[in-house]
Amino acid sequence: MKDFDPLNSLFILNEQQLGQFKQLEHYDYFFHLIRHDFAHFAFVKYSVSDILVYFYFDEEPVINSEHALIFLIRHFILNEVLISSKFKRLKKATVGSCTNALMASVMTVNLFLDYFREVFKTIPKEQYDLYMKFENSSKQLFHDRFYKYEHYPKKLVQIETTIIKSLRDFLTANDTKYDEAQQKVIRFMDQFSIIKRELYEPLSLKK
Repeated sequence: MKDFDPLNSLFILNEQQLGQFKQLEHYDYFFHLIRHDFAHFAFVKYSVSDILVYFYFDEEPVINSEHALIFLIRHFILNEVLISSKFKRLKKATVGSCTNALMASVMTVNLFLDYFREVFKTIPKEQYDLYMKFENSSKQLFHDRFYKYEHYPKKLVQIETTIIKSLRDFLTANDTKYDEAQQKVIRFMDQFSIIKRELYEPLSLKK
């Protein structure tokens, strides 16, 4: 899968887990379901991959603590999923299923993108433009060669921290709407699983 890069994953994956992801290379079309106005964001596609790991494996792998400090917004999204009892129940329909895990991942990320759309409107244009310029460069900007200037890209981290705070405040202020959005993902996945069974379950098994 071209949109899944284990070197940038928020999880530490072993060889067996990496091998399981090779079968996903034919499922790139799921990424076309990402909200179109966010499809060009690197953090969005990688977030789908992060959450895919959670939904696909029965027990999620260990989080890469170094990457969690680098990819702040992705880590915030992933953590929201990890602490949600609703998404934990949803795993019953996604574990071990490429299509179900991918669909649930895209739907979950789209849920957050709908809120990001509102949050980005509150970010000063100068900060927004700077984030747009460097949001795909987080890991490179933490490279050792920049240490003579700064141990980390302070401006980018400050902007990401502002975005996360705004999103957290927005989710808190709209907790009922947030809860309903999670329920909507669950209902969609229930229907998706039913339709998939009806389409692909051998007729002989239905007799």
